[in-house]
Amino acid sequence: MSSLFIRWQLPGRWRWGWPALGLLLLLAVANAAGQPAPAGPTPAAAPLADHLPVPVNAGQVPFFALLHAGDSVYALKRGDESLAHSLNYYTRAQALATTANDTLLLAEAIFARGRVYDAWNKEPQTTVALFRQATALFRRVPAQRLRYYYAWHLVAHAYDKVPDTLRTIAELQAMRRELAGQPPALLRQLPFTVEMALIATEVGHYILADSLLTTLARRAWVHNDPETYDHLTHYYLVRSRVDILGRHRPGSPYLDSLGGAYRRTHPAPDRLFYAQNLARLTAAAGQYALAYHYLSDYQHLNDSLRGSADVGRLRQALLRSEEAAGRQQSAAEAASQLARTRILWGLSVGLVVISLLSFHLARQGGRANRQAHRLATMNQELGAANQELATASQAVAASNQQLDGKVAQVELLNKEIQHRVKNNLHILFSLLRMQERRTDNPEVLEQLQAARLRVESIATLHNQLLRNPAGLDVADYLRALISAVVACLANGRQVVTHLRTDDLDLPTDSHFPLSLILNEWVTNSIKYADTDDQALEINVSVTRRADVTCIDYADNGWPPDPHRPAPPQPAHELGGLGTQIITLLARQLNATLTTRPAQPFHYALCLPHVALPTQT
Repeated sequence: MSSLFIRWQLPGRWRWGWPALGLLLLLAVANAAGQPAPAGPTPAAAPLADHLPVPVNAGQVPFFALLHAGDSVYALKRGDESLAHSLNYYTRAQALATTANDTLLLAEAIFARGRVYDAWNKEPQTTVALFRQATALFRRVPAQRLRYYYAWHLVAHAYDKVPDTLRTIAELQAMRRELAGQPPALLRQLPFTVEMALIATEVGHYILADSLLTTLARRAWVHNDPETYDHLTHYYLVRSRVDILGRHRPGSPYLDSLGGAYRRTHPAPDRLFYAQNLARLTAAAGQYALAYHYLSDYQHLNDSLRGSADVGRLRQALLRSEEAAGRQQSAAEAASQLARTRILWGLSVGLVVISLLSFHLARQGGRANRQAHRLATMNQELGAANQELATASQAVAASNQQLDGKVAQVELLNKEIQHRVKNNLHILFSLLRMQERRTDNPEVLEQLQAARLRVESIATLHNQLLRNPAGLDVADYLRALISAVVACLANGRQVVTHLRTDDLDLPTDSHFPLSLILNEWVTNSIKYADTDDQALEINVSVTRRADVTCIDYADNGWPPDPHRPAPPQPAHELGGLGTQIITLLARQLNATLTTRPAQPFHYALCLPHVALPTQT
């Protein structure tokens, strides 16, 4: 799915009517749904509080003291500091459980550590490993079946964050098979079956989501739980997605229930999530006016949440401005006092001079009359000059007003141009996607996909720069670009991405060439890297060195070669269009591009720390 997000404005009269409005809404909400929401089906894993064990002997008391202390710090939610402190408690608790050789205590400690990594959301593979280990340990304790199933569903939740769609679906299907044989009395104690169905819809498997709800849940069993999830609201959301997006039935009765739940929701992050989904669903159902209403709510809430930090920065800027103004006022007062002192001295000296001149003029009456006449003439000339100066000042003021008006017009035109560029890029992307669906020629399809990915990389960069005019977030942008290419070309192949970036600002003129180069690299890896049926791993790192900024790219595969074991030709010698594009863009950046002869899919692109040439 494209990462474009269209912020369009309707003219005074709707020129294209409801069908065009519907198309724009469908595109906008579909792309908004592709962005990670602040609230929804993938929050940090919450403990299943109703089933937490209690100490049964004195030896377990220190362990649970550490576990509850970690939970208290974790609940503060003060960012990475709270996560680090809670992880310290959980690690010490795990050490006690290991010493005691207690399976249940070890499972609780590892599960708690998995929650921390899940909330941190930067090492999804570690999160998967911890939840898998906790699930295996809970399974060995028959009295903790509910904890076992709860930890197991979080394994699928963690795979969704990798992202690994195939393993997410596999885990959900395995849980469905095991839980289908359980009695209804047990299933009533598993409210997270709704969350399992929600995870299935997140990866687009609507048949599996419907099967999970039909097999494992009943509407009467579902209730909202303020300590974990809004299970009932999520139930309406899953049913609406299955009806509208899965079965293409626009008249879903659950859509109205979801709208009512949205109106009763108060926390801004939750309202943002539900507004985003309602906009997408109502647009898909053909309710374009309602979709526009929800999309407007989403944009307003999103802007208000992002604006809180801006308000703090504005206050700091205003405070600094007040301090600077105070210093300037003090300096101005000192300068004014010095000027008054100098004027007094000047007046005193002038009085003395005038007295001497008066005495002299008294003796030289005729000469004084002539001098007076000359002074009168000079005064008239000075008055005329002052009048001309005043007229010129008025002309300058009028010119400044005209310039201000032109500047405002230029800014408005620039916004209009950016708006049209974004719309044109999205139209071009949609046309290429439409052509892909209409062709059966593999060669044509491959070329159309390559062209579409290049357009999407440009559109993603344009969208990021519009949202962050102060500077580009390199990590977020690269992650969005790689995810878009993988989603387009993976076709069921497992792809794992490892991304590491230093805190740096890339030159503005390098954004566009770099996005196209990275697009070609990832496309080349997915198409030609042979991993012997193993997962394709892509490693990207952006580091700042002494005098260059280097982008290192590598994967774990080789190009397919029928003459193995002879090593294949390096990718940069294959001579395709992608290779030509990479070479030309590297030359435009004045960068150094190197590869390893034995490993053709390993690249290093180093940009010098100098001003880059303007793109042509």
